[in-house]
Amino acid sequence: MKEIGNRRKARILAFQALYSYDISGTDLNDLFQYDWSREEVSDEIKTFASFLVKGAVENLDELDEYIKGSLQNWDFNRVEKVSLAILRMSIYALLYQKDIPPKVVIDEAVEITKDFGTDDSYRFVNGILDNIKKKIDEQPSA
Repeated sequence: MKEIGNRRKARILAFQALYSYDISGTDLNDLFQYDWSREEVSDEIKTFASFLVKGAVENLDELDEYIKGSLQNWDFNRVEKVSLAILRMSIYALLYQKDIPPKVVIDEAVEITKDFGTDDSYRFVNGILDNIKKKIDEQPSA
């Protein structure tokens, strides 16, 4: 297995935490301990992952509205939970982490979905994120 960078590890942790938060309602403070991680996690990785998780949870309604607005002939409640967690984390990054190029955010989301999602879910995630990126680009700058 190839070595992955700290940012990718942090994104994987963040997605896993958001998935757990959605599925089990695990308290955020418990998630931020990352005791459930199978490998040693550096403080740098924990910090970035926690930033993504906290931001996604604090903006959950807004993120879900973006997802709902991008679904065509698909019910929000049918979105697979792995994809939903990855989408939430990634939309948060697209909206609020302007220092990270959108292409990087989308590429990372697609790669993580390939590793953890169903066979074709990466196409779904890519399509939704691309659509949302276009919507964000069309918004007037503040």
